[in-house]
Amino acid sequence: MRLSIKRVLFCGAALAALCSASGAWAQQAAATQPSADNGTVETVVVTASRRSESVQSVGGGLTALSNADLAQMHANSFTDFAGTVPSLSYFQAGPTTDQIVLRGVTSGSVQKGNTVGIYLDDVPMGSSTQFGIGSYAPNFDLFDMQRVEVLAGPQGTLYGANSMGGAIRYITTKPELGVWDAMAEAEGSDTEHGSLNDALRLMANIPVFGDKAALRLDGVQLYQSGYAHDPDHGRQNVGAGRTFSGRASFLAQITPDLDVRLTALTEHDFANGYDAVLKDFTTHQPVQGPYDQSYDVLQPSEKNLNVYSAEANWDFHWSKLTSITSYQSNETKTTLDVSPVYNFILLLYGVDSYTGVPEASPTIPLTLPTELLTKKFTQEVRLASPDNKNLEWVFGGFYTREITNESIYLVDAETPNGQLPGYAVPQTNANGPALPFFGRLPSTYKEIAIYGDATYYFTDALDLTLGMRYSSQHQNFQSYLQTFLFPATPDTVLHFPYTGGVYQSDQSAETYLINPRYRITEDTMLYARVSSGYEPGGPNFVLPSGPQAPPTFQSASLWNYELGEKSTLLDGKALLDFDIYDIEWQGIQTTANIGGINQLINAGDARVEGAETSFSYRPVTDLTLGGNVSYTNAFLTKNTPFEQSYLGVYSNDQRLPLSPRWSFALNGTYTFD
Repeated sequence: MRLSIKRVLFCGAALAALCSASGAWAQQAAATQPSADNGTVETVVVTASRRSESVQSVGGGLTALSNADLAQMHANSFTDFAGTVPSLSYFQAGPTTDQIVLRGVTSGSVQKGNTVGIYLDDVPMGSSTQFGIGSYAPNFDLFDMQRVEVLAGPQGTLYGANSMGGAIRYITTKPELGVWDAMAEAEGSDTEHGSLNDALRLMANIPVFGDKAALRLDGVQLYQSGYAHDPDHGRQNVGAGRTFSGRASFLAQITPDLDVRLTALTEHDFANGYDAVLKDFTTHQPVQGPYDQSYDVLQPSEKNLNVYSAEANWDFHWSKLTSITSYQSNETKTTLDVSPVYNFILLLYGVDSYTGVPEASPTIPLTLPTELLTKKFTQEVRLASPDNKNLEWVFGGFYTREITNESIYLVDAETPNGQLPGYAVPQTNANGPALPFFGRLPSTYKEIAIYGDATYYFTDALDLTLGMRYSSQHQNFQSYLQTFLFPATPDTVLHFPYTGGVYQSDQSAETYLINPRYRITEDTMLYARVSSGYEPGGPNFVLPSGPQAPPTFQSASLWNYELGEKSTLLDGKALLDFDIYDIEWQGIQTTANIGGINQLINAGDARVEGAETSFSYRPVTDLTLGGNVSYTNAFLTKNTPFEQSYLGVYSNDQRLPLSPRWSFALNGTYTFD
């Protein structure tokens, strides 16, 4: 059923584009005639604060990329624009593994939850819990995207959990009422040390019922070559990936004051491995060639995402009511080669003497297949006042229910049934085969939140925004395990089933915002921002014996203290923004392998000190120059017994992973007939 939905959306967009091409291209040609240009730098109108305003009026770090900006840099995915955003870094080992970091708020590769909120329009994407492994963000294709907004710093008041480092909003283009339009885009390229790449993107906008409704269809097919090789096992172009995605959006203007939009998106990503090169831990030089790796087993990954949403906007004139209902299904399948780690663990537990595998024998090729499925329902309702420059407010409520099922296996890749050598008779039980390790970890997450902020204008030059959010979370977590990795006797070490219990957690969190703005002149604004964010805690499972993690891990929280300015200079020909910030982060969440089982812990506190500046300058009408520089100093301030092994940080004052100290970008655009 999943593949049929993708084909319908993709093929439907292609068919509609071809059928409507002749009429659409004529209208599109008329719409692209040059318009009056006063030679100033264009600013983007954003809705980051839940109301429309210029990016230069937002009292906080915000980068907005319009459809034209994305087209000029030929940005088709997140990685194509990430380098142009201050304090934004990421880790990617393939098309299904984007881990995004803003302002250094990350615990690195062992991070399971997300610290940057990802939104598709107003729909929060990914799991809210560590059990859903939300650290790997969806990588939307930017074709027919209206704009991208990157909000730096914690956004806990309006955007809730897991937006401690910031939030990224992908705003899709709405259907245009009364307009026939179509667009097709084909792409070909070559990757050095890899192979050829290709892409096909199609869009059609179709009026329905005259000018009262419209349907917009998008389809994307993309192939990206890998560049890593595994000469030991004869593998080429490791890390190659293919993506199929389709989006359908229907907009109906019921009355002049009421509109409804229905959207469906489906995306399938597949990668044949990871663009990873093996390096020496001491010298940091490649062990083999500069593009070579060596893994006993291929490590494919697959992601399937389906999102359905309904948005209604009703203008009462004294306020505007917005309702967003969404459902998403997010499935991830990965296979990791864990031979070095678990062969060492097997020897520690003396398994070689029971399996008949001598210690001096070659290592066993062990893989860790993981299957993860999160189903998420959300409902948000908010009421916003008009833009009256007196007292402006937003008040809303949010509800989510998530069901996550995670299955983890430890498999011997050389045996048909995946069991270790020495299993004379296959052992099974209700939870699956008697593999070296089998775990099924179902969990549920419920959250109810209310939020609001209000802006009071003391004068035309001075205003103050105050905001607060309260959320209550309830989690259920169960563990069904079968493993020999717990201490046991020789008679039971190979047949040690363990079924865990049910663990629950009830927690709550509050986030706050204090945001004064002062306009020195009409073109220069100073602002201060004190804001907080959090990452939900939850329950752990308790091992039957051996070392234990705490039965629950606590919420992580942080406070951000920021000062900044935004200026429009030279009669609108230049923009200059600058800010400095100090972040205090407590209760960092990460994973620790305890007794051979990964568990969730709070691993100390950290601090991030940073500064960002960006500029745009249009010296002549046809030329625009721009750039940014950011400084990020993210370091540990308090450690715990666990963090020294699992954060990669061994003492206080050491830098956190995936947080470059300096980053910069320069760009220029020259337009001509």
